[in-house]
Amino acid sequence: MRKSRVAILIPGIFDRGNSMLRMQHALNLAGFTTHNVKLKTNSGWHGMEPMALQLRDLVEEVTRQGETCALVGFSMGGIVARYYLQRLGGADRVHKFISLSSPHFGSAWAHFLPYKGGRQLRIGSDFLGDLNSDSGLLECTAPVSIWTPYDTTIVPYTSSRLPLGETYQVPVSLHRWVPQNPRVIEIVAQELSSVLVRPW
Repeated sequence: MRKSRVAILIPGIFDRGNSMLRMQHALNLAGFTTHNVKLKTNSGWHGMEPMALQLRDLVEEVTRQGETCALVGFSMGGIVARYYLQRLGGADRVHKFISLSSPHFGSAWAHFLPYKGGRQLRIGSDFLGDLNSDSGLLECTAPVSIWTPYDTTIVPYTSSRLPLGETYQVPVSLHRWVPQNPRVIEIVAQELSSVLVRPW
């Protein structure tokens, strides 16, 4: 598989992609072909699975046969990406996965969402436990997690750190500002660029 310069941005809950427009613009200027997913049912009402299927379809649409792409998921978007990568065969089509303040081990706030997606994103959920039981499947995507110690949406904030790959702590004041932060955007661009020059 050849690594392409296609990058797909996956927004968080209730977000149609506006939070990632600044990052999309910066990555386009850096020479990437960047797509911002506008997830349907982005409340998570029907769970992560339908949104992961939308992501799979977009990857197939914008990535040429024989090429891989990169995924950058913010908050819930990182969990949608993980389901695609780990349960829908997406790891074969992706050479880089970056999560931004995603609740890999759940968030206390998800207990206030009384529907499927909320139950999946709770601390100790079977859904996240299943994904974390074989998180090693992400190794081939050179995973990166970026998080802020001031996060009051992902509680505890340590939930935002993947158990593998590179991690970056960036002191962003609010959860929703993470994908717009200049340092975060700089790290994402550096990570997407560096993986392209590696032979694996």
